[in-house]
Amino acid sequence: MKKIERLFKNELARKILLFFNENPQCIDTAKGISVWVGCGADNAQKILNKLVKEGVLVNHKSMSMDAYSYTTQRDIIKKVERRIKNAT
Repeated sequence: MKKIERLFKNELARKILLFFNENPQCIDTAKGISVWVGCGADNAQKILNKLVKEGVLVNHKSMSMDAYSYTTQRDIIKKVERRIKNAT
């Protein structure tokens, strides 16, 4: 849970986590996600890489691009959902 708490301290990470929690079936590029959360693609890319490293997102690599989706690990999803619920 500490890992999730730490991620929520970063405003952009929080926006991306909220986006994927509300759209769990979404698969999109850093550029597309940056549009949804209202930031630059480079900033989104840095946070997306961090979220992949932490196991919250999955990177779907292809030859021409990377796309990102929410994890399917229920324990991580439940932790994110609890953190969102506690924030409201």
